[in-house]
Amino acid sequence: MSGCSGEVSVDQKFVDLYIELRVAEITYGKDSPMGRLVRQDALKAAGYTREQFLAKTDEILNDERQWVPFQKAVNARIDTLLAPPVNPNAAAENTPAKGNGPKKLKPQMPAHKGGVH
Repeated sequence: MSGCSGEVSVDQKFVDLYIELRVAEITYGKDSPMGRLVRQDALKAAGYTREQFLAKTDEILNDERQWVPFQKAVNARIDTLLAPPVNPNAAAENTPAKGNGPKKLKPQMPAHKGGVH
């Protein structure tokens, strides 16, 4: 039996930490020294040890009441990170935000004249 009354709140700071650690892992790899340092700094800044973070992650993963809202919060946060920046003046000016449109490519010198092959 499930219902809205059993819904749990999501710790947004933990969501942000989770995403930051995943991005560091994807960027630097699981085993790189730089990735390890970046992850350690993120954990320290958030007030977690590695063991505390893993314990909290396991707690969330093993409880569907926590996992589903957590996953939705992670997806929503990723969506905001991937969204193009909004130009607050764009609506008033009726122009798109700068830097978000297609870029005009510069003509390249043909390969036989020393250009890109």
